[in-house]
Amino acid sequence: MKTTKKRNQGFTLIELLVVITIMALLMSMAVPAYNTIQVKAAMNKDASNVRQILIGCSSFASDWDGLFPSFDPDEQSKGGGGGGGEDSAFSSSNDAFNVLIPKYIDTESIFWYAMKPDKLRPPVEDGKLEAKECTYVYVTGQTNTSFSRSPLIADEMESAGTYGEYHPWLKQQKAVIGYVGGNVVTESLTTDQPGATVRTRDGQIQDIFMKRSGGDDSGGGGGGGLLDTDTSNVLLPGGG
Repeated sequence: MKTTKKRNQGFTLIELLVVITIMALLMSMAVPAYNTIQVKAAMNKDASNVRQILIGCSSFASDWDGLFPSFDPDEQSKGGGGGGGEDSAFSSSNDAFNVLIPKYIDTESIFWYAMKPDKLRPPVEDGKLEAKECTYVYVTGQTNTSFSRSPLIADEMESAGTYGEYHPWLKQQKAVIGYVGGNVVTESLTTDQPGATVRTRDGQIQDIFMKRSGGDDSGGGGGGGLLDTDTSNVLLPGGG
């Protein structure tokens, strides 16, 4: 009776190389997809923060004749000025947001997200936003009856209306904007390079943080932006 010897069932070198190649291809497709998911999740968190800040600003406005934070109620009660609905001398968005804590917003964490190179730690929950504990821009001097498409809250900029190299969504050409009317929108930037500005979707306005020209609902045009106030009222986070 004849017997046959079983062939060794191990992988050949070619088969191993094929398997390794397939795995490498799968990894090359999976990593970008994973990174995209991470970026979208972080951007959604950013938008959620802006939405909560908007709610706090709206609650403040309901108590102060429709005026969004433009003065410190505590200073007004002390007779320290800044009341009567007039703009105070807020020097940063930290100052404006501090009037929301803790009555209208009970946590400092929503005013911050991780940034490089120097904003690496979230704020200490001590009831006041200190230097480098805020990463959001605020536009003072507006009311709940201002132009609904006028920006009120935005993620951090390098200067009024201009995004720098450390803006977290610069490569994606995106910026999160909260508007007077209550909408929070992830808008497009004009470029993925420092100096980018936010443009409208129809492309007619290249920098929404310029004062709007005219009084129609189109938002201006003719070189104007969407702001229903002066660009000088765009407050950046406090440094130091």
